[in-house]
Amino acid sequence: MHFRTRKNVIQFVRTIYNQETKKPKAMVVGSIPLGKAVINDELRTKLSEEEIVQAETWIKQQHHTTLLKEELAALTLADTLTLANNWFSRQGDTDAAHIAAVDILPALQLLRKTLNKL
Repeated sequence: MHFRTRKNVIQFVRTIYNQETKKPKAMVVGSIPLGKAVINDELRTKLSEEEIVQAETWIKQQHHTTLLKEELAALTLADTLTLANNWFSRQGDTDAAHIAAVDILPALQLLRKTLNKL
């Protein structure tokens, strides 16, 4: 069993060996929403106990990794902003600076709202 993250879902993929072609074949057993990574009852019926344990372990690990990434991003954000400011200062009025600013401004506004609530 392995797992694929596709857009907003996690796919559960079982690999089955085909005796006729002598090749493995990947088969999607089911999927769950990425935002609510909990194995539902319908999917549980399609998985073996071992696969359920593998899936729950994988989900737990992914969740833990995401939390660590978020913490690292928060703790290093001041340094990252300083570096970004240096880069923008050097870029001036370039296309690269404009493209980056379009992505950054909404994220900064959202961060300000969150920080103001604290």
